[in-house]
Amino acid sequence: MRGDAGTGPGTRNPEPGTRYDHLIIGGGVGGLAAAFRLRQRHPAARIVVCEAADRFGGVTASSVVDGFQCEHGPDSLVRTKPAGMRLVNDLGLGGEVIGTEPDARAGLIARGRRLVPVPEGLYLMAPGRILPFLRSPLVSWPGKLRMGLDLVIPPRTRPGREESLAAFVRRRLGREALERIAQPLVGGIYTADPERLSVAATMPLFLEAEREHGSLIRAMRRRVDAASASGPRYSLFATLRGGLGALVDRLVERLDGCELRTGCPVAGLARDGDGWCAATAAGPIRARRVVLALPAWAAARLVAPVDRTLADDLAAVPYAGVATISLAVPLADLDPLPAAAGFVVPAVEGRTLLACTFVHRKYAGRAPAGWAHLRAFVGGALHPGDTDCSDDDLKAAVRRDLGDLLGLRTEPRWLALHRWSRAMCQPEVGHRERTARIRTRAAQIPGLHLVGNGYEGVGIPDLAEQAERIAQPGEPSSK
Repeated sequence: MRGDAGTGPGTRNPEPGTRYDHLIIGGGVGGLAAAFRLRQRHPAARIVVCEAADRFGGVTASSVVDGFQCEHGPDSLVRTKPAGMRLVNDLGLGGEVIGTEPDARAGLIARGRRLVPVPEGLYLMAPGRILPFLRSPLVSWPGKLRMGLDLVIPPRTRPGREESLAAFVRRRLGREALERIAQPLVGGIYTADPERLSVAATMPLFLEAEREHGSLIRAMRRRVDAASASGPRYSLFATLRGGLGALVDRLVERLDGCELRTGCPVAGLARDGDGWCAATAAGPIRARRVVLALPAWAAARLVAPVDRTLADDLAAVPYAGVATISLAVPLADLDPLPAAAGFVVPAVEGRTLLACTFVHRKYAGRAPAGWAHLRAFVGGALHPGDTDCSDDDLKAAVRRDLGDLLGLRTEPRWLALHRWSRAMCQPEVGHRERTARIRTRAAQIPGLHLVGNGYEGVGIPDLAEQAERIAQPGEPSSK
């Protein structure tokens, strides 16, 4: 997965003055997937991928530590977004796909020093089964009664100002539902501030539920009934047996014949006749088309000399940093773990932890027998200062929280910290409109394409879908 500038895997030596058909700036999953799809569509095309880091994959990476399979970034693909599974299958990795273990298809929410199971039938914010929710200690009785008013509160019928997730949940279900359910569960996906997060951009299902059924609870009850009628519900999440880093490795392998450069940051981008010219330390790279497979804020810097309006919109897409801490401890040194994939922590709890995955429970083959493999998440939009702490302070804070919540009593056998600065897009109020402007403006610039988690979605399947669109029929090919 590594390569020197100009000599990465699959590289062929270009002739002086080579003009490429496709220049892809950014060698994360989005950039590599774009190169793969373009290669499929145009086998004879000259393609070069430039990655600033010393390896490909961006935030997606896997490693094995003392027999524990570790993820440094994302750990799952969402099966309901088909582009991700299409990419996996087209790369010949379909046989490596594994789903979550049967005893890990539930979640927990911290309340005080307890881990409370998410009630059966509850989906992100609204209960689909009444009795399990009424029996749960997750929300107080006054909070449950306030949530029940959702059944009689009339839907919002007039189009008005776009709502934040927090405003929407308070209006339909009340403050406690926001603090104890919606914020931690949605925060586990976006590491976001619900006061700023756009419900239209992130959870349009609930807006549709309000419009069609007049009540979130009523809509979720019908959703649960329909799921029960259709038979057993399989896990929505999957990964690869060897970790998602295997996806990166296979993408690189399948780009044989392309020029792949690591350690090759692009310092500037300019129009060059009917194409583009990128400035790098190794010299200029000229191409007919350029794909910016970068975070929106990084794409903004390269686009600024070409189109200031587009650059301003790209720079306005907010991001948050996150850190993950993986650790291994004997199961005997923890309290008995509930049957779940992990837990999330409401911000009102005042802890450093955002969430923790029971990696050894979630997917098979992730830890030796008798050992717990835990993965903690910190930072995000509500705790931006936490990712600036020293390594020792961050590790100590996580160990304290795990001691309170899981009974951790000993030092871990090993502990690994990975920091990802400005990595998590925050789809705030106005995000859909801004993305539409970005797409419209970029389409007016010949040969410019954008791929990244700052637009239509934040996961690998979203990047895979964007990569497919770039290689659609009708796009210019090599000449």
